[in-house]
Amino acid sequence: MSQKKLPLKSALSVLLAALTLFALGGCQKEIPDTPPLPSADTEPAATVTEPPTLPTEDITQPTLPPEPEPLEKYLEYYEQNNDFVGWIQIPSLKRSNGELYIDYPVVQADDNQEYIDKSFDGEYSRAGTIYADYKVPITATSHADNITLYGHSMADRTFFRMVLDYKSGVDYVKEHYLINFDTRWEENQYVVVACFLIGIYEWQDDEPLFEYFKCRNFETEEEYNYFYENIMYRSYYLSDIECEYGDEFLTLSTCAYDFEDSRFVVVARKVRENEDISGYQDSYVKNPDRHKPSNV
Repeated sequence: MSQKKLPLKSALSVLLAALTLFALGGCQKEIPDTPPLPSADTEPAATVTEPPTLPTEDITQPTLPPEPEPLEKYLEYYEQNNDFVGWIQIPSLKRSNGELYIDYPVVQADDNQEYIDKSFDGEYSRAGTIYADYKVPITATSHADNITLYGHSMADRTFFRMVLDYKSGVDYVKEHYLINFDTRWEENQYVVVACFLIGIYEWQDDEPLFEYFKCRNFETEEEYNYFYENIMYRSYYLSDIECEYGDEFLTLSTCAYDFEDSRFVVVARKVRENEDISGYQDSYVKNPDRHKPSNV
């Protein structure tokens, strides 16, 4: 049987379809994710060079001095009571047997009430314990500019009872002008600069109430001047001892019996490094113009 020839029109249609399939197959070719590496014959692309930089300086951070170690002689007291922060002593105030009248551990709690009637051992005691004002903690590296210590004036002449005798006259302050107050980490000596009697309520004075117990840190010279001028305005004594902004102070506060709710206060300045204090003892004189509470 003879084959039939396709019409010319049909043949052209078949050829056109074949060419279309070939073109579409080229569009579906997979594109690699990364471009091919250049061959050895390919000229490398130009590289961007970074501008030169100066070598970095090796900056060494300053090292802080190590914290001082606690004084060995006070370790047992801290082990006995972790509120222990120091020791108060007036070395010239001695009993007939040679023992010191004021020679006590000092504590600091979270408030000013805890040790009013609690002994150093934690037991109830009417005499309480000598304690530091709680507001500014005494640490190895910091404390208040003016540390206030509170103690009862007991009838048996213990604790701060002998502080009251600082109002007895110039000879007394001359004899007992040095006070030692050590923190757990440092031994310190202070010289008495002011002693005064004061009330704790506005009605007890015809002057604005001087809240000495709130004078802790002197952030400005004005705050320091307020403190210093007020203690000297009321002081029983004057002396050649100079004080200035930046000095550190110790204040001893105890109950007095001159009138109801009265307090007797002794303020001492910390002895400066290499300071010659030999001439201070004989420089105390009575203050003829001291301010007295209105009900004295």
